[in-house]
Amino acid sequence: MEEERVNMGRLGSYFDEELRKMNYEGLIGVASFVDVYNGLMPVQRDRLMDIAGGGAFMDGGSVVCIGLAYPQYAIDSINVLVDSIVDKNRWNIYGREHQKIHERLDALADKIADRFDGVAVAATLGGLVGKVAHVKEYYPLTISHRVIAENAGLGWRGKNELIVNERYGCAIRFASIMTELPLPHGRRQEPRCGTCSACLEACAFLKNKERLADYRENCRRFIQSLALEHDVCGKCIAACHRRGSFKDTFALRKF
Repeated sequence: MEEERVNMGRLGSYFDEELRKMNYEGLIGVASFVDVYNGLMPVQRDRLMDIAGGGAFMDGGSVVCIGLAYPQYAIDSINVLVDSIVDKNRWNIYGREHQKIHERLDALADKIADRFDGVAVAATLGGLVGKVAHVKEYYPLTISHRVIAENAGLGWRGKNELIVNERYGCAIRFASIMTELPLPHGRRQEPRCGTCSACLEACAFLKNKERLADYRENCRRFIQSLALEHDVCGKCIAACHRRGSFKDTFALRKF
Protein backbone atom coordinates (compact mmCIF):
# COMPACT_ATOMS: atom_id res chain seq x y z
CA MET A 1 0.00 0.00 0.00
CA GLU A 2 1.17 3.53 -0.78
CA GLU A 3 0.52 4.78 2.75
CA GLU A 4 2.64 1.99 4.22
CA ARG A 5 5.48 2.74 1.77
CA VAL A 6 5.44 6.46 2.56
CA ASN A 7 5.39 5.84 6.30
CA MET A 8 8.28 3.40 6.04
CA GLY A 9 10.25 5.95 4.05
CA ARG A 10 9.73 8.58 6.74
CA LEU A 11 10.64 6.14 9.49
CA GLY A 12 13.71 4.85 7.66
CA SER A 13 14.97 8.35 6.92
CA TYR A 14 14.61 9.40 10.54
CA PHE A 15 16.41 6.26 11.72
CA ASP A 16 19.28 6.79 9.27
CA GLU A 17 19.69 10.40 10.37
CA GLU A 18 19.87 9.37 14.03
CA LEU A 19 22.46 6.71 13.16
CA ARG A 20 24.62 9.35 11.50
CA LYS A 21 24.40 11.54 14.60
CA MET A 22 25.51 8.61 16.80
CA ASN A 23 28.16 7.45 14.31
CA TYR A 24 26.82 3.90 14.38
CA GLU A 25 25.54 1.44 11.82
CA GLY A 26 22.31 -0.45 12.28
CA LEU A 27 19.12 -2.06 11.04
CA ILE A 28 15.43 -1.30 11.05
CA GLY A 29 12.50 -3.56 10.22
CA VAL A 30 8.85 -4.06 11.04
CA ALA A 31 6.93 -7.09 12.29
CA SER A 32 3.24 -7.74 12.79
CA PHE A 33 2.25 -7.23 16.42
CA VAL A 34 0.16 -10.40 16.32
CA ASP A 35 3.07 -12.46 14.95
CA VAL A 36 5.34 -11.13 17.68
CA TYR A 37 2.78 -11.82 20.38
CA ASN A 38 2.28 -15.39 19.15
CA GLY A 39 6.03 -15.99 19.04
CA LEU A 40 6.68 -15.01 22.65
CA MET A 41 6.59 -17.31 25.67
CA PRO A 42 3.39 -16.81 27.73
CA VAL A 43 5.00 -14.75 30.50
CA GLN A 44 6.47 -12.41 27.91
CA ARG A 45 3.10 -12.05 26.19
CA ASP A 46 1.79 -10.74 29.48
CA ARG A 47 4.72 -8.34 29.72
CA LEU A 48 4.12 -7.12 26.17
CA MET A 49 0.50 -6.38 26.97
CA ASP A 50 1.52 -4.53 30.12
CA ILE A 51 3.84 -2.29 28.11
CA ALA A 52 1.24 -1.83 25.37
CA GLY A 53 -1.39 -0.84 27.91
CA GLY A 54 -3.84 -3.45 26.65
CA GLY A 55 -4.69 -5.06 23.35
CA ALA A 56 -5.02 -1.98 21.13
CA PHE A 57 -2.16 -3.10 18.87
CA MET A 58 -3.65 -6.55 18.21
CA ASP A 59 -5.79 -5.22 15.37
CA GLY A 60 -3.34 -4.30 12.63
CA GLY A 61 -0.58 -3.02 14.90
CA SER A 62 3.12 -3.26 14.17
CA VAL A 63 6.36 -3.57 16.11
CA VAL A 64 9.30 -1.63 14.71
CA CYS A 65 12.62 -3.31 15.50
CA ILE A 66 15.80 -1.23 15.59
CA GLY A 67 19.28 -2.67 15.92
CA LEU A 68 22.72 -1.19 16.49
CA ALA A 69 25.76 -3.12 15.33
CA TYR A 70 28.84 -3.45 17.51
CA PRO A 71 32.06 -1.95 16.15
CA GLN A 72 34.76 -4.43 15.18
CA TYR A 73 37.04 -3.56 18.10
CA ALA A 74 34.38 -4.63 20.62
CA ILE A 75 34.03 -8.10 19.10
CA ASP A 76 37.81 -8.39 18.83
CA SER A 77 38.09 -7.88 22.61
CA ILE A 78 36.05 -10.97 23.55
CA ASN A 79 37.82 -13.91 25.21
CA VAL A 80 41.32 -12.94 24.06
CA LEU A 81 44.22 -15.02 25.37
CA VAL A 82 47.52 -13.43 26.38
CA ASP A 83 50.17 -16.00 27.26
CA SER A 84 47.38 -18.60 27.52
CA ILE A 85 45.48 -16.46 30.04
CA VAL A 86 42.15 -14.77 29.31
CA ASP A 87 42.60 -10.98 29.24
CA LYS A 88 39.55 -9.87 31.24
CA ASN A 89 40.56 -6.21 31.10
CA ARG A 90 40.25 -6.40 27.35
CA TRP A 91 37.01 -8.38 27.59
CA ASN A 92 35.59 -5.48 29.59
CA ILE A 93 35.90 -3.33 26.47
CA TYR A 94 33.15 -5.44 24.94
CA GLY A 95 31.06 -5.08 28.09
CA ARG A 96 31.39 -1.30 28.06
CA GLU A 97 30.34 -1.14 24.42
CA HIS A 98 27.44 -3.45 25.24
CA GLN A 99 26.25 -1.00 27.88
CA LYS A 100 26.80 2.00 25.60
CA ILE A 101 24.71 0.46 22.82
CA HIS A 102 22.03 -0.50 25.33
CA GLU A 103 21.70 3.12 26.44
CA ARG A 104 21.68 4.48 22.89
CA LEU A 105 19.06 1.99 21.79
CA ASP A 106 16.76 2.96 24.64
CA ALA A 107 17.17 6.66 23.87
CA LEU A 108 16.55 6.10 20.16
CA ALA A 109 13.50 3.91 20.80
CA ASP A 110 12.03 6.68 22.95
CA LYS A 111 12.69 9.26 20.22
CA ILE A 112 11.02 7.13 17.54
CA ALA A 113 8.07 6.42 19.82
CA ASP A 114 7.59 10.15 20.43
CA ARG A 115 7.98 11.02 16.75
CA PHE A 116 5.71 8.32 15.37
CA ASP A 117 3.17 8.00 18.17
CA GLY A 118 4.31 4.63 19.49
CA VAL A 119 5.31 2.84 22.67
CA ALA A 120 8.97 2.03 23.21
CA VAL A 121 10.12 -1.42 24.34
CA ALA A 122 13.54 -1.04 25.96
CA ALA A 123 16.55 -3.15 25.03
CA THR A 124 16.93 -6.40 26.96
CA LEU A 125 17.61 -5.77 30.64
CA GLY A 126 21.12 -6.10 31.96
CA GLY A 127 22.62 -6.28 35.41
CA LEU A 128 20.39 -9.10 36.66
CA VAL A 129 22.70 -12.10 36.38
CA GLY A 130 23.58 -12.04 40.05
CA LYS A 131 20.21 -10.70 41.22
CA VAL A 132 18.09 -13.68 40.20
CA ALA A 133 18.31 -17.21 41.55
CA HIS A 134 17.42 -18.77 38.20
CA VAL A 135 17.18 -17.51 34.64
CA LYS A 136 13.43 -18.23 34.64
CA GLU A 137 12.97 -15.30 37.03
CA TYR A 138 14.31 -13.08 34.26
CA TYR A 139 11.81 -14.01 31.54
CA PRO A 140 8.78 -12.08 32.88
CA LEU A 141 10.85 -8.91 33.17
CA THR A 142 11.69 -8.49 29.50
CA ILE A 143 10.58 -9.02 25.91
CA SER A 144 12.50 -11.13 23.40
CA HIS A 145 13.68 -8.67 20.75
CA ARG A 146 15.03 -11.68 18.88
CA VAL A 147 11.45 -12.77 18.21
CA ILE A 148 10.65 -9.28 16.96
CA ALA A 149 13.78 -9.04 14.78
CA GLU A 150 13.15 -12.50 13.36
CA ASN A 151 9.58 -11.64 12.39
CA ALA A 152 10.75 -8.31 10.95
CA GLY A 153 13.07 -10.18 8.58
CA LEU A 154 16.29 -8.68 9.97
CA GLY A 155 18.06 -12.02 10.06
CA TRP A 156 17.70 -15.70 10.75
CA ARG A 157 17.86 -17.58 14.05
CA GLY A 158 21.38 -18.93 14.46
CA LYS A 159 22.42 -22.08 16.27
CA ASN A 160 23.40 -19.89 19.22
CA GLU A 161 19.75 -18.70 19.31
CA LEU A 162 20.81 -15.16 18.33
CA ILE A 163 19.69 -13.31 15.21
CA VAL A 164 22.28 -13.57 12.43
CA ASN A 165 22.22 -10.74 9.91
CA GLU A 166 23.97 -11.16 6.58
CA ARG A 167 26.03 -7.97 7.09
CA TYR A 168 26.59 -7.75 10.84
CA GLY A 169 26.35 -11.37 11.89
CA CYS A 170 24.99 -11.69 15.42
CA ALA A 171 26.93 -8.65 16.68
CA ILE A 172 23.73 -6.62 17.06
CA ARG A 173 21.54 -5.45 19.94
CA PHE A 174 17.89 -4.56 19.53
CA ALA A 175 15.12 -2.41 20.95
CA SER A 176 11.58 -2.01 19.61
CA ILE A 177 8.62 0.33 19.24
CA MET A 178 4.95 -0.66 19.09
CA THR A 179 2.83 1.48 16.78
CA GLU A 180 -0.50 1.60 14.97
CA LEU A 181 1.11 3.47 12.07
CA PRO A 182 0.41 1.53 8.82
CA LEU A 183 3.73 -0.08 7.86
CA PRO A 184 4.85 -2.97 5.63
CA HIS A 185 5.84 -6.09 7.54
CA GLY A 186 8.98 -8.09 6.94
CA ARG A 187 9.19 -11.84 6.47
CA ARG A 188 11.03 -14.42 8.50
CA GLN A 189 14.19 -15.76 6.90
CA GLU A 190 15.11 -19.41 6.67
CA PRO A 191 18.22 -20.38 8.68
CA ARG A 192 21.38 -20.18 6.60
CA CYS A 193 23.99 -21.49 9.01
CA GLY A 194 24.03 -24.86 7.28
CA THR A 195 26.73 -27.17 8.65
CA CYS A 196 28.61 -24.35 10.42
CA SER A 197 29.05 -25.04 14.14
CA ALA A 198 31.52 -22.30 15.12
CA CYS A 199 29.28 -20.87 17.85
CA LEU A 200 28.53 -24.33 19.26
CA GLU A 201 32.20 -25.25 19.42
CA ALA A 202 32.89 -22.04 21.38
CA CYS A 203 30.43 -22.88 24.17
CA ALA A 204 29.90 -26.27 25.80
CA PHE A 205 26.45 -25.19 26.98
CA LEU A 206 25.28 -24.33 23.46
CA LYS A 207 26.87 -27.46 22.05
CA ASN A 208 24.93 -29.58 24.54
CA LYS A 209 21.78 -27.46 24.82
CA GLU A 210 19.51 -30.33 23.81
CA ARG A 211 20.83 -32.46 26.67
CA LEU A 212 20.84 -29.81 29.39
CA ALA A 213 17.81 -29.07 31.56
CA ASP A 214 18.12 -25.37 30.72
CA TYR A 215 21.29 -24.27 28.97
CA ARG A 216 20.32 -20.61 29.55
CA GLU A 217 20.71 -21.14 33.29
CA ASN A 218 24.16 -22.61 32.69
CA CYS A 219 24.91 -19.53 30.60
CA ARG A 220 23.77 -17.23 33.43
CA ARG A 221 26.01 -18.98 35.92
CA PHE A 222 28.97 -18.84 33.56
CA ILE A 223 28.52 -15.11 33.00
CA GLN A 224 28.36 -14.64 36.75
CA SER A 225 31.59 -16.61 37.19
CA LEU A 226 33.41 -14.35 34.70
CA ALA A 227 33.00 -11.42 37.11
CA LEU A 228 33.39 -8.84 34.37
CA GLU A 229 32.26 -5.22 34.74
CA HIS A 230 29.00 -6.00 32.92
CA ASP A 231 26.84 -9.11 32.54
CA VAL A 232 28.24 -10.24 29.19
CA CYS A 233 29.99 -13.15 27.54
CA GLY A 234 29.85 -12.96 23.73
CA LYS A 235 32.03 -16.01 23.04
CA CYS A 236 29.53 -17.41 20.54
CA ILE A 237 29.30 -14.02 18.79
CA ALA A 238 33.08 -13.78 18.45
CA ALA A 239 33.28 -17.35 17.19
CA CYS A 240 30.68 -16.64 14.50
CA HIS A 241 32.72 -13.66 13.30
CA ARG A 242 36.14 -15.27 13.56
CA ARG A 243 35.48 -18.78 12.35
CA GLY A 244 31.91 -19.00 11.01
CA SER A 245 30.82 -19.70 7.44
CA PHE A 246 30.10 -16.01 6.80
CA LYS A 247 33.26 -14.60 8.43
CA ASP A 248 34.50 -13.19 5.11
CA THR A 249 31.23 -11.40 4.36
CA PHE A 250 30.44 -9.82 7.73
CA ALA A 251 31.40 -6.15 7.81
CA LEU A 252 31.44 -4.44 11.21
CA ARG A 253 32.47 -0.82 11.37
CA LYS A 254 36.09 -0.05 12.19
CA PHE A 255 36.41 3.18 14.20
